[in-house]
Amino acid sequence: MAIAVSLQRYFERKGIVYKTHPHVRENSLSKLCFELGIDPAHVAVPVLLQSARKAYLMAVLPLSSGLDMNRVEALLRREFTWLDDYAVSQRFLDVEPGAEPPIPEPYDLPCIVDRSLMDVERVFFRAGTHSSLASVDADTFQFLFRAYPKAVISNPMQALAEELIPATTAGDADRIRQYLENMHRLPAMPAMALKIIQLVSDTKTTAVDLAEAVELDPSMAAQIVRYAASPYYGYRGRVNSVQDAITRVLGFDLVSNIALGIASGRAFKVPQEGPLGLKAFWKHALYCAVVSQSLARKIDRPDLINPATAYLAGLLHNIGVLLVGHLFPPEFCLLNKLASKHPEKPLHAIEKDMIGMGQARQLIALGHDQIGGFLMEKWRLPEEVVACCYHHHDEHYNGPFQDYVRLIQLSNRLLAQRQIGDLGIPDGLVNGFGAHLISFNAAEAVFEKVMELCPEIDSLANHIAA
Repeated sequence: MAIAVSLQRYFERKGIVYKTHPHVRENSLSKLCFELGIDPAHVAVPVLLQSARKAYLMAVLPLSSGLDMNRVEALLRREFTWLDDYAVSQRFLDVEPGAEPPIPEPYDLPCIVDRSLMDVERVFFRAGTHSSLASVDADTFQFLFRAYPKAVISNPMQALAEELIPATTAGDADRIRQYLENMHRLPAMPAMALKIIQLVSDTKTTAVDLAEAVELDPSMAAQIVRYAASPYYGYRGRVNSVQDAITRVLGFDLVSNIALGIASGRAFKVPQEGPLGLKAFWKHALYCAVVSQSLARKIDRPDLINPATAYLAGLLHNIGVLLVGHLFPPEFCLLNKLASKHPEKPLHAIEKDMIGMGQARQLIALGHDQIGGFLMEKWRLPEEVVACCYHHHDEHYNGPFQDYVRLIQLSNRLLAQRQIGDLGIPDGLVNGFGAHLISFNAAEAVFEKVMELCPEIDSLANHIAA
């Protein structure tokens, strides 16, 4: 079908003249605009909301902007939340999920429309399918919305991103997190990760108990044994088992954190290739983990920075990248392409400029750091890890775990010199790292020693990503 049956009948009944624009099937409207050369400001998208009394509302805005919920609530004098996917599907029975038309009347919905769309010469929109767009001219669009209120209800994408990223406790960010909380696709903590946390939480757990749990996963066990046998630890004997790795080389805390990090990463279905794919993710994660652990050992202040915890924080601080890929595959595909096309551009900047659709757009604009921090918090991982997820791009973080956060920032800055990971770590983030802990010159010396192990770290990263 070119357009949904309800919409087609409505257009015929009203005598609406429209055009259809068939295209190769594409779920991502943002990617489609990119490929077809359509200005996102000329594309109308619906955002479905509901009030506390379960009254529905369709807000129609340009793809290039994000909904300003505060303005909508102020204008209509009531509070709203985003409608969940199931409720949307029940309202639009004749359309493909994610291709809901921004035309309220045939679906018996009240509506408010962003005033900027009234000035567009031709407006494009999804019409019920991921294989075709529809469009109408300005006069027709104005006729379709003649009975609905028009107002400024959105912010341009760049402005929205700048608002949301620092305002981690403000209303917009809280609502986005609430949407995340309600998403049926939000991954649960993997069973192995949960088992490791339970073991670590029990003071009676022994090295044998931990080894037996890890060995239930042969792949993970092999990775830990391989890691313990690497030249980094300089152990000259043979490491034949996970128990050997625990008792002779790595220790209980580090093995549990390695296992926890690897198990946590398995919750996500993400492509292997590209600068944001699984291979690149695990390479960056492992390098950051090893560098952070090495710096913590050099600092030798376990009362401030525990090396095993520093390792886990380095391993998982960027986990929000995987969560974006897991929740929004089409938008992640575009992010991956943009990151590949602009390798000199920080991921945070690419996320701010990302043109997505609906909640995907707003979540990506919020940033992988906020999204990842939310999930780690929900999974109840150590507070140090949660803080590093939330704040590893925050120049001004000054909280109870600032030493861990600054350590991860320092590791990332060092890695950026070798084009590993996100290159957008400002010098200011590391220049202020406590001189009472380690000087930058000393940190660079530690980093160079770690870089001697590149083949081993690369090999381990490839095994984890496989």
